[in-house]
Amino acid sequence: MKYYKVSNSGFDSKVIVANSGYEALGYYLMEIDEQLGFVDDIDVDEVDADERVEISYTGYPIYKTLQEIYQEKEFWEVPHVVIEVE
Repeated sequence: MKYYKVSNSGFDSKVIVANSGYEALGYYLMEIDEQLGFVDDIDVDEVDADERVEISYTGYPIYKTLQEIYQEKEFWEVPHVVIEVE
């Protein structure tokens, strides 16, 4: 299980936990079904599970790793969107 940042031309970026980059890409394509442009514009990059992401609650930034965010979810399905990135 690895983490992949998948985006469509730099927009609509999501971090997806999956077994492979191909699985993450397929899951991403199912998620953005209505917004699909050109498949060639989709980027898939593997990211480290220890990468810290800024999460803001009530205006104060809080940093968590991708692995911490995934483990806080109620269901640990694979593939699954861990977080949407701006």
